[in-house]
Amino acid sequence: MIPPRVLFVGRTTLDVLYWLDRLPEEDTKTYARELRMAPGGPALNAAITHALLGGKATLVSAVGGGRWATPVRAELKRHCIDLIDLAAGTPYETPLCTVLVNAARATRTVVNPPLSTVQLGHLERVSDWAAGEVPEVVLADGFHLKETARLLAACHDAGAALCLDGGSWKPGTAELASLLTVAICSERFAVPGERKGPDATLDWFANQGVPHVAVTRGARPILAVDRGRRFEIEVGKISATDTLGAGDVLHGAFCYRFACTGEFEPSLRLASEIATRSCQGLGIQSWATH
Repeated sequence: MIPPRVLFVGRTTLDVLYWLDRLPEEDTKTYARELRMAPGGPALNAAITHALLGGKATLVSAVGGGRWATPVRAELKRHCIDLIDLAAGTPYETPLCTVLVNAARATRTVVNPPLSTVQLGHLERVSDWAAGEVPEVVLADGFHLKETARLLAACHDAGAALCLDGGSWKPGTAELASLLTVAICSERFAVPGERKGPDATLDWFANQGVPHVAVTRGARPILAVDRGRRFEIEVGKISATDTLGAGDVLHGAFCYRFACTGEFEPSLRLASEIATRSCQGLGIQSWATH
């Protein structure tokens, strides 16, 4: 069986994760329960999940150089993920993010470094990656849309299904919407100037002509529309250990199954199960050991 090919477009970071019994108060000191360092970013985490399921992943992102790029590149190599680096030949450095995980509530607080002002490269043609092969699915997390808008359009025109990871509204989302096959958004997603809430998100994307739309709501049921048919997916009841990256895992697992079958609801159900399992261990790869 030929592994399904998915192109992941978006952000890459290196995350320093501190698991704490509770978030510290201002002007205090505390010791973490556990400390780990791992590559992060929605697109990268989704690519790793897809690769763990047996898919072939290519990542289009900005990695660049600096001390934090080395462990990121090593992890991509370990999972046989091809990298197309938008920051190649520039002074861009992989961003280092601090993540505080509240073990008592399984929530996370992320501190990002200042936004980089380095000008990145642009990709415009399908032939800019993988010798012109067309992926079954392309996932965009909303980052680097300016640099990859023409590439995404070219993949759409060549027959690839485009999926949006809508963690939040980002510049370029409106222009991308008309090309999408799937939009899977968090409940925090909101269209500027429009009414807020999951139903508003479902309706907005449906009005843009997107056939498959879903809104995740943490431990509450996922709301979804499949070509006008509304349904819900119950999220398994668990005692969560770590919810960091669960949405990224869901997107990666969805892309794998959707690339294999083209079926929206079964793919979303499988992805929800895997994302839920990922919350029972530390890190976005913990589910793969069970």
